[in-house]
Amino acid sequence: HGRACEPCQHGGAAVLARFTRSAMLEVLGQPYMRTALAKGVPWQMAVRRHALPNAAIPTVTIVGFMIGSLLAGAVVVESVFSWPGVGRLLVVAVANRDLAVVQCILLLVAATMITANLVVDLLYGALDPRLRVTARGEA
Repeated sequence: HGRACEPCQHGGAAVLARFTRSAMLEVLGQPYMRTALAKGVPWQMAVRRHALPNAAIPTVTIVGFMIGSLLAGAVVVESVFSWPGVGRLLVVAVANRDLAVVQCILLLVAATMITANLVVDLLYGALDPRLRVTARGEA
């Protein structure tokens, strides 16, 4: 459609590949990469120890966003193809005004999103030691 797509709309693998590529290219052009290579660090080790962890941070963010679109996509796919699943159950419960089932499913979706965000935040700390927080709340 001629304009840049949001990461959550469609083409998940392509969007993820594009973000990963651009993050790697940006990291590979950083001064610390040139310094590591100038000091004699082999290319594979420099990429593995310096470039990949730094390039993985935006990629992990995009994956976190994509989890929400997967949940929303399940509702559409299960409804269109009449597949049994939680997405179809949600549509049927809304049509039948079954408030308890709707609340339960939305609670599960919210718990899934909270868990996904928690995992993304934990991965940030594992990928970048500067983002870790001590027990007293100091960085």
